[in-house]
Amino acid sequence: MLRRSLSHLDKLPKAKVAEWLSGIDTIICSTDGVLWQENFPIEGSVEAFNAIISKGKRCLIATNECCLTNKDLFQKAKCLGFNVKEQDIYSSSGAIASYLSDRKFKKKVIVLGGDGIRKDLKEAGFCSVVNDLQPNDQKKIDFVRSLVLDPDVGAVLVARDDNMIANELLVACNYLQNPKVLFLTTCIDGFQPFGKKRIPDAGSLASAIEIIVQRKPTVLGKPNQRILGKLMKSGEIKPEKTLVIGNSLKSDILFASICNFQSLLVGCDNGAIEKAEKIKKEGDEKKMKLVPDAFLPSLAPFGEYLRI
Repeated sequence: MLRRSLSHLDKLPKAKVAEWLSGIDTIICSTDGVLWQENFPIEGSVEAFNAIISKGKRCLIATNECCLTNKDLFQKAKCLGFNVKEQDIYSSSGAIASYLSDRKFKKKVIVLGGDGIRKDLKEAGFCSVVNDLQPNDQKKIDFVRSLVLDPDVGAVLVARDDNMIANELLVACNYLQNPKVLFLTTCIDGFQPFGKKRIPDAGSLASAIEIIVQRKPTVLGKPNQRILGKLMKSGEIKPEKTLVIGNSLKSDILFASICNFQSLLVGCDNGAIEKAEKIKKEGDEKKMKLVPDAFLPSLAPFGEYLRI
């Protein structure tokens, strides 16, 4: 398959697609929008995922999902029917813990995100601060005036937070006025598709904070290759024989381009295929890293190509 050709696999001869896949040893799948949607598997995804494994290929999960711990992600995958090993699940929380460890980070982390990422950070030995703030009628100016900053806070981590309140945003922004406080985020995706509807993701919150504090965050989930831990450095996976399957151009497809992996975009609900087609048509070299090698409306027919 030609790189960044945006080939629609369902319009190609199955034998040609099968030949392409025969050269792939490792497949890296995203989760939401690819394997499952919230708590339900996407139709045909379980069969396709397990067919990949039954063919002797290594199938990994790499996700920016951080509402669950790594262990909970594994349990969720198993309960939904995916035959994945716990050690083959890689998440943004693992990448963040690795980053902080490399920096010999000893301070506290303000976390705008769910319980999952807090628990993973705690297990890795880091102290995360929970802003137990409740909505109230206090004016924002009065809240900021009375805000006392903890000098032992050394990082602000922005993740998907379905229960965030405005005061948490104020706290994060005021800590980040200090240039020595790290500004970290799990991803740059602005939203997660939920059918035809959308749920705000970490990228939208990080962008809002970026505008306020005039600082860019360090992205530690996809597209940062750090999410794969030592796999890249060890040579355990070969880029030319690795395929990324995802539904996000900015996270999954860019991740594949940065790592020199091959890429397959799946899904039709988030507008990614239309954006990719537009970029390809315009031919802007700076944006071509967002164009996938191939496309399928869903993962469901993937198993058919493996049976040829």
